[in-house]
Amino acid sequence: MTLKPSVIRLVKKMVSAATIAVFLLCCYFSASSGSQDDCVYAATGSSFTVPLKHELKESANLRWFKDRTIIFYRRGKYVITGKNYYVDSTGSLKLTRLTKDMSGRYIPEVTNADGLNVGHLPSVRLCVLDPVKKPKVTMTCIEAQKNVSFSCNIGQDDTIEWLMNAKRLAEKGKTVMRVAKDVANGHFSCNVSNIISSEISLPVQQNCYKPVFPDVCDTDVCIPVRSGAGILLLMILTAIVCCTHKKAKVIKDKNELPLKQQHHHQKQPVGSVPEPDICADCGLEGDNRI
Repeated sequence: MTLKPSVIRLVKKMVSAATIAVFLLCCYFSASSGSQDDCVYAATGSSFTVPLKHELKESANLRWFKDRTIIFYRRGKYVITGKNYYVDSTGSLKLTRLTKDMSGRYIPEVTNADGLNVGHLPSVRLCVLDPVKKPKVTMTCIEAQKNVSFSCNIGQDDTIEWLMNAKRLAEKGKTVMRVAKDVANGHFSCNVSNIISSEISLPVQQNCYKPVFPDVCDTDVCIPVRSGAGILLLMILTAIVCCTHKKAKVIKDKNELPLKQQHHHQKQPVGSVPEPDICADCGLEGDNRI
Protein backbone atom coordinates (compact mmCIF):
# COMPACT_ATOMS: atom_id res chain seq x y z
CA MET A 1 0.00 0.00 0.00
CA THR A 2 1.39 3.38 -1.06
CA LEU A 3 0.54 6.55 0.85
CA LYS A 4 -0.17 9.71 -0.98
CA PRO A 5 2.40 12.52 -0.68
CA SER A 6 -0.16 14.75 1.03
CA VAL A 7 -0.75 12.12 3.73
CA ILE A 8 2.98 11.74 4.28
CA ARG A 9 3.38 15.49 4.71
CA LEU A 10 0.49 15.53 7.22
CA VAL A 11 2.06 12.73 9.28
CA LYS A 12 5.39 14.54 9.37
CA LYS A 13 3.71 17.71 10.60
CA MET A 14 1.89 15.76 13.35
CA VAL A 15 5.13 14.11 14.48
CA SER A 16 6.91 17.48 14.59
CA ALA A 17 4.08 19.05 16.59
CA ALA A 18 4.08 16.17 19.05
CA THR A 19 7.87 16.44 19.49
CA ILE A 20 7.63 20.15 20.19
CA ALA A 21 4.81 19.58 22.68
CA VAL A 22 6.82 16.96 24.59
CA PHE A 23 9.84 19.27 24.65
CA LEU A 24 7.76 22.17 26.02
CA LEU A 25 6.24 19.93 28.70
CA CYS A 26 9.72 18.81 29.80
CA CYS A 27 10.85 22.43 29.99
CA TYR A 28 7.79 23.32 32.04
CA PHE A 29 8.30 20.56 34.59
CA SER A 30 12.02 21.33 34.82
CA ALA A 31 11.31 25.00 35.49
CA SER A 32 8.62 24.15 38.05
CA SER A 33 10.64 21.63 40.01
CA GLY A 34 13.92 23.54 39.70
CA SER A 35 17.33 22.03 40.27
CA GLN A 36 19.78 21.93 43.14
CA ASP A 37 22.02 24.34 41.26
CA ASP A 38 19.61 27.28 41.51
CA CYS A 39 19.16 26.90 45.27
CA VAL A 40 19.54 29.79 47.64
CA TYR A 41 20.87 28.22 50.85
CA ALA A 42 19.97 29.12 54.42
CA ALA A 43 20.62 27.50 57.80
CA THR A 44 17.98 25.98 60.01
CA GLY A 45 16.84 28.37 62.72
CA SER A 46 17.79 31.47 60.70
CA SER A 47 15.58 33.97 58.84
CA PHE A 48 15.26 34.63 55.13
CA THR A 49 13.41 37.20 53.03
CA VAL A 50 12.19 36.32 49.54
CA PRO A 51 12.30 39.59 47.59
CA LEU A 52 9.39 40.83 45.51
CA LYS A 53 10.95 42.47 42.47
CA HIS A 54 7.97 44.63 41.64
CA GLU A 55 6.76 48.02 42.82
CA LEU A 56 3.58 47.11 44.66
CA LYS A 57 0.57 49.46 44.67
CA GLU A 58 -1.94 49.64 47.51
CA SER A 59 -4.78 48.52 45.24
CA ALA A 60 -2.85 45.52 43.92
CA ASN A 61 -3.51 41.92 44.92
CA LEU A 62 -0.57 39.86 46.15
CA ARG A 63 -0.19 36.10 46.33
CA TRP A 64 2.77 34.05 47.51
CA PHE A 65 3.03 30.37 46.62
CA LYS A 66 5.27 27.71 48.11
CA ASP A 67 5.57 25.32 45.20
CA ARG A 68 1.83 25.07 44.27
CA THR A 69 0.32 25.99 47.62
CA ILE A 70 -0.89 29.51 48.46
CA ILE A 71 0.69 30.60 51.73
CA PHE A 72 -0.25 34.29 51.56
CA TYR A 73 -3.01 36.20 49.77
CA ARG A 74 -3.81 39.86 50.22
CA ARG A 75 -6.55 41.54 48.21
CA GLY A 76 -5.87 45.25 48.32
CA LYS A 77 -5.45 45.95 52.05
CA TYR A 78 -7.24 42.85 53.31
CA VAL A 79 -5.38 39.66 54.14
CA ILE A 80 -7.32 36.57 53.04
CA THR A 81 -4.71 33.86 53.65
CA GLY A 82 -1.82 33.98 56.11
CA LYS A 83 -0.87 36.82 58.43
CA ASN A 84 -0.10 40.43 57.65
CA TYR A 85 3.41 40.14 59.15
CA TYR A 86 4.27 37.44 56.61
CA VAL A 87 5.28 40.23 54.21
CA ASP A 88 7.02 43.57 54.64
CA SER A 89 6.06 46.98 53.26
CA THR A 90 7.47 46.11 49.82
CA GLY A 91 5.50 42.84 49.58
CA SER A 92 8.60 40.65 50.10
CA LEU A 93 7.96 37.39 51.93
CA LYS A 94 9.53 37.06 55.40
CA LEU A 95 10.46 33.58 56.57
CA THR A 96 11.62 33.10 60.16
CA ARG A 97 12.87 30.16 62.24
CA LEU A 98 13.62 28.13 59.16
CA THR A 99 13.21 24.36 59.17
CA LYS A 100 14.09 21.85 56.48
CA ASP A 101 10.45 21.38 55.47
CA MET A 102 10.38 25.08 54.50
CA SER A 103 12.63 24.27 51.55
CA GLY A 104 10.94 24.81 48.20
CA ARG A 105 10.25 27.30 45.45
CA TYR A 106 8.57 30.53 46.49
CA ILE A 107 6.63 32.20 43.68
CA PRO A 108 5.01 35.66 43.81
CA GLU A 109 1.95 36.70 41.85
CA VAL A 110 0.67 40.26 41.57
CA THR A 111 -2.59 41.33 39.92
CA ASN A 112 -4.09 44.79 39.58
CA ALA A 113 -7.48 45.87 40.91
CA ASP A 114 -9.13 44.39 37.79
CA GLY A 115 -7.53 41.02 38.40
CA LEU A 116 -5.07 41.24 35.50
CA ASN A 117 -1.64 39.74 36.06
CA VAL A 118 1.17 42.29 35.94
CA GLY A 119 3.47 39.76 34.32
CA HIS A 120 6.01 37.08 35.21
CA LEU A 121 7.93 37.72 38.45
CA PRO A 122 11.12 35.87 39.42
CA SER A 123 10.82 33.09 41.99
CA VAL A 124 13.35 31.80 44.52
CA ARG A 125 14.18 28.18 45.31
CA LEU A 126 15.12 27.99 48.98
CA CYS A 127 17.18 25.09 50.33
CA VAL A 128 17.39 24.86 54.13
CA LEU A 129 20.29 22.91 55.59
CA ASP A 130 21.52 22.13 59.07
CA PRO A 131 24.79 23.86 59.96
CA VAL A 132 27.66 21.46 60.59
CA LYS A 133 28.31 20.32 64.14
CA LYS A 134 31.70 20.76 65.77
CA PRO A 135 33.72 17.68 64.76
CA LYS A 136 35.87 15.52 67.00
CA VAL A 137 39.11 13.75 66.15
CA THR A 138 39.83 10.33 67.64
CA MET A 139 43.29 8.74 67.70
CA THR A 140 44.02 5.00 67.41
CA CYS A 141 47.37 3.17 67.69
CA ILE A 142 47.82 0.27 65.26
CA GLU A 143 50.47 -2.31 64.36
CA ALA A 144 52.16 -2.55 67.73
CA GLN A 145 52.19 1.22 68.29
CA LYS A 146 54.21 1.82 65.11
CA ASN A 147 51.43 3.56 63.19
CA VAL A 148 48.67 5.93 64.25
CA SER A 149 45.35 6.78 62.64
CA PHE A 150 43.22 9.88 63.16
CA SER A 151 39.48 9.78 62.42
CA CYS A 152 37.00 12.67 62.12
CA ASN A 153 33.23 12.35 62.55
CA ILE A 154 31.40 14.15 59.72
CA GLY A 155 27.93 14.22 58.19
CA GLN A 156 26.94 12.59 54.93
CA ASP A 157 27.00 15.76 52.82
CA ASP A 158 29.88 17.46 54.62
CA THR A 159 33.34 18.02 53.19
CA ILE A 160 36.48 17.55 55.25
CA GLU A 161 39.93 19.11 55.31
CA TRP A 162 42.78 17.76 57.45
CA LEU A 163 45.33 19.96 59.21
CA MET A 164 48.61 19.10 60.93
CA ASN A 165 50.07 21.89 63.04
CA ALA A 166 47.62 24.27 61.30
CA LYS A 167 48.91 23.29 57.82
CA ARG A 168 46.69 21.64 55.20
CA LEU A 169 47.14 17.99 54.29
CA ALA A 170 46.33 16.33 50.99
CA GLU A 171 43.94 13.75 52.47
CA LYS A 172 40.18 14.37 52.11
CA GLY A 173 38.78 11.20 53.72
CA LYS A 174 37.45 10.59 57.20
CA THR A 175 40.72 8.92 58.30
CA VAL A 176 44.39 9.86 58.11
CA MET A 177 47.18 7.35 58.84
CA ARG A 178 50.81 8.11 59.65
CA VAL A 179 53.95 6.47 61.06
CA ALA A 180 53.80 7.41 64.73
CA LYS A 181 57.49 8.27 64.98
CA ASP A 182 57.24 10.69 62.03
CA VAL A 183 54.46 12.70 63.68
CA ALA A 184 55.65 12.51 67.28
CA ASN A 185 55.02 16.24 67.79
CA GLY A 186 52.17 16.64 65.28
CA HIS A 187 48.80 18.10 66.26
CA PHE A 188 45.99 16.87 63.97
CA SER A 189 42.61 18.56 63.50
CA CYS A 190 39.83 18.40 60.91
CA ASN A 191 37.84 21.23 59.35
CA VAL A 192 34.31 20.16 58.38
CA SER A 193 32.08 22.33 56.20
CA ASN A 194 28.99 22.44 54.03
CA ILE A 195 27.57 25.19 51.83
CA ILE A 196 26.40 27.34 54.73
CA SER A 197 28.84 26.78 57.61
CA SER A 198 32.12 25.26 58.79
CA GLU A 199 33.61 24.05 62.08
CA ILE A 200 37.10 22.93 63.13
CA SER A 201 37.91 20.32 65.76
CA LEU A 202 40.26 20.58 68.69
CA PRO A 203 43.80 19.39 67.84
CA VAL A 204 44.80 15.87 68.90
CA GLN A 205 48.36 14.56 69.37
CA GLN A 206 49.45 10.93 69.07
CA ASN A 207 50.64 9.01 72.13
CA CYS A 208 51.62 5.77 70.38
CA TYR A 209 55.31 6.63 70.02
CA LYS A 210 57.16 8.07 73.00
CA PRO A 211 60.79 9.08 72.35
CA VAL A 212 63.43 8.23 74.97
CA PHE A 213 64.48 11.87 75.13
CA PRO A 214 61.39 13.81 74.19
CA ASP A 215 61.92 17.18 72.63
CA VAL A 216 59.36 19.29 74.45
CA CYS A 217 60.67 22.47 72.95
CA ASP A 218 59.14 24.01 69.86
CA THR A 219 61.56 24.63 66.98
CA ASP A 220 60.71 28.31 66.62
CA VAL A 221 61.39 28.85 70.30
CA CYS A 222 64.25 26.45 70.93
CA ILE A 223 66.61 27.59 68.18
CA PRO A 224 66.86 31.19 69.49
CA VAL A 225 66.95 30.02 73.11
CA ARG A 226 69.66 27.46 72.47
CA SER A 227 71.69 29.94 70.43
CA GLY A 228 71.48 32.51 73.22
CA ALA A 229 72.40 29.90 75.81
CA GLY A 230 75.43 28.86 73.75
CA ILE A 231 76.66 32.45 73.45
CA LEU A 232 76.17 33.00 77.18
CA LEU A 233 78.05 29.79 78.00
CA LEU A 234 80.92 30.84 75.73
CA MET A 235 81.12 34.23 77.48
CA ILE A 236 81.19 32.54 80.91
CA LEU A 237 83.96 30.14 79.86
CA THR A 238 85.98 33.03 78.41
CA ALA A 239 85.63 34.98 81.68
CA ILE A 240 86.67 31.91 83.70
CA VAL A 241 89.75 31.36 81.54
CA CYS A 242 90.75 35.03 81.80
CA CYS A 243 90.30 35.08 85.59
CA THR A 244 92.25 31.84 86.01
CA HIS A 245 95.09 33.15 83.88
CA LYS A 246 95.21 36.44 85.81
CA LYS A 247 95.18 34.66 89.17
CA ALA A 248 97.96 32.34 88.09
CA LYS A 249 100.06 35.35 87.03
CA VAL A 250 99.51 37.05 90.42
CA ILE A 251 100.56 33.90 92.28
CA LYS A 252 103.61 33.57 90.07
CA ASP A 253 104.62 37.19 90.76
CA LYS A 254 104.26 36.68 94.51
CA ASN A 255 106.42 33.59 94.42
CA GLU A 256 109.14 35.27 92.35
CA LEU A 257 109.39 38.43 94.55
CA PRO A 258 111.31 36.82 97.54
CA LEU A 259 113.66 35.16 95.09
CA LYS A 260 114.43 38.51 93.46
CA GLN A 261 115.05 40.13 96.86
CA GLN A 262 117.34 37.28 97.93
CA HIS A 263 119.24 37.53 94.69
CA HIS A 264 119.66 41.29 95.20
CA HIS A 265 121.14 40.84 98.73
CA GLN A 266 123.55 38.21 97.49
CA LYS A 267 125.01 40.69 94.95
CA GLN A 268 126.02 43.30 97.63
CA PRO A 269 129.88 43.46 98.53
CA VAL A 270 131.14 41.94 101.72
CA GLY A 271 131.29 44.41 104.61
CA SER A 272 129.00 46.90 102.95
CA VAL A 273 126.29 48.40 105.01
CA PRO A 274 122.84 47.63 103.73
CA GLU A 275 120.78 50.58 102.72
CA PRO A 276 118.23 51.61 105.29
CA ASP A 277 114.59 50.98 104.51
CA ILE A 278 112.68 54.06 103.43
CA CYS A 279 109.50 54.51 105.33
CA ALA A 280 107.04 57.20 106.26
CA ASP A 281 108.62 57.69 109.71
CA CYS A 282 112.20 58.15 108.54
CA GLY A 283 111.96 61.93 108.42
CA LEU A 284 110.68 62.14 111.96
CA GLU A 285 113.51 59.94 113.26
CA GLY A 286 116.07 62.12 111.54
CA ASP A 287 114.61 65.28 113.05
CA ASN A 288 114.79 63.72 116.55
CA ARG A 289 118.47 62.85 116.10
CA ILE A 290 119.31 66.44 115.19
